[in-house]
Amino acid sequence: PPTLVRVYGSYGVSLEPEFRLEDVPLLLRGWVIALAHVRGGGELGREWYAAGKGASKINSITDYLSCTRFLLDKGWASSSRLAATGVSAGGLVVGAALNISPEYFRAAALHVPFVDPLSAMLSPDLPLTGVEISEWGNPLSSAASYTTIRKYAPYDNIHDMSGDQPGPSILVTAGGLDQRVSVWQPARWVARLRSTGGYNVPVPGDTGCTPKLLFYPQMNAGHFHAASSESKAGPDNGGDFISAQALRNAFLISETSTILC
Repeated sequence: PPTLVRVYGSYGVSLEPEFRLEDVPLLLRGWVIALAHVRGGGELGREWYAAGKGASKINSITDYLSCTRFLLDKGWASSSRLAATGVSAGGLVVGAALNISPEYFRAAALHVPFVDPLSAMLSPDLPLTGVEISEWGNPLSSAASYTTIRKYAPYDNIHDMSGDQPGPSILVTAGGLDQRVSVWQPARWVARLRSTGGYNVPVPGDTGCTPKLLFYPQMNAGHFHAASSESKAGPDNGGDFISAQALRNAFLISETSTILC
């Protein structure tokens, strides 16, 4: 069956098996939703969290790939119908995983992804850089932190995914009012994917043989696709959230239903 592997893995936040309305259209179509509990999250306590932050952040990424590989090895998922998704810091994990093992995935949906952590942490004028140092390290004052972030940052490790096996199709969203992940982060990541990552082939007229890279910025939306950066979707601002999730579902269903040439 088509499978969606969700990840977060930061700030000690646990990824709970909770009801998500946006997943219902997928479940009704027979999808499997898998939750990757990686180091950096809080699922197994404080030590589990500490083992996936700062100098150990790479563990979140390798854990995610291990979870995905487990599903493939067991035959519970197929790389031709397997999709990845992550929001914010979870988008960092997904973006880094795509750099390392793009062949695992058929599609990926990254919402307001934190894909350029090095530039963000080198910019003390950004609203949250100071308070984020304990999570990611301080590349301004520590060469070790700079080197560590540089090794896993999605933006800094893009390689050409247009080789013998096409890379996955990717959907990226962003919010123009987002104060947590500035819109320029996903925008410049998409631009680099198009220039050096093998996603420079035009989509119009495509016969299904070319992986797609779609960028969907909502300039009046914040971090939760809501009307401001800090408010979650509600009666007055849920439209952006609903449209973003509807686009995600349509994209994932379409891409996992198409066999690349």
